[in-house]
Amino acid sequence: MGAEYWSPSQHDRYQHALQGAWDDFEAAYYTAIRRVGLQSMAAQHAANYMRRARLIREMVEGLLAKPTYSDTTPQAIRNAVAELVEFKQAVNRL
Repeated sequence: MGAEYWSPSQHDRYQHALQGAWDDFEAAYYTAIRRVGLQSMAAQHAANYMRRARLIREMVEGLLAKPTYSDTTPQAIRNAVAELVEFKQAVNRL
């Protein structure tokens, strides 16, 4: 379980995947809030998804900020991006 340096293309690919998933989720979140209203129960659920999504984004940004990655880092980033996509779908269903 060694650590390897990020290649610029690999780092950019993961950074773009995170940013794309975040942008899609954020757009779905604000659309849902406008649709359901700020004081609704659905808005509270959406806010919970937003809190969790922010934590995920910060975790991935922390992983990408390190100059090296371990064997499990790429899979953790893929899982985080997939979770953001799931959150987007859940917010769209509210």
